[in-house]
Amino acid sequence: MLQMILTVFLSNNEQILTEVPITPETTCRDVVEFCKEPGEGGCHLAEVWRGSERPIPYDHMMYEHLQKWGPRREEVKFFLRHEDSPTESSEQGR
Repeated sequence: MLQMILTVFLSNNEQILTEVPITPETTCRDVVEFCKEPGEGGCHLAEVWRGSERPIPYDHMMYEHLQKWGPRREEVKFFLRHEDSPTESSEQGR
């Protein structure tokens, strides 16, 4: 079975991290659920590359996403943000 390991940092200082197994069926939501504390509220996965951060949509297929980065994948860091995704929350209207 095809599988990759995605390293997700759980805090800004990059000292606390978890490794998430990614298969072609894994969505961003699966990664968030894997990383967050039981019972923790809204979290989202953010991708940081060369100083710019963007939230990843929950329905994003992560395996395909990582493959698109190709050799640059080493330069990308993924962080679990302990707040609702800006994209998800804007759809619900505050």
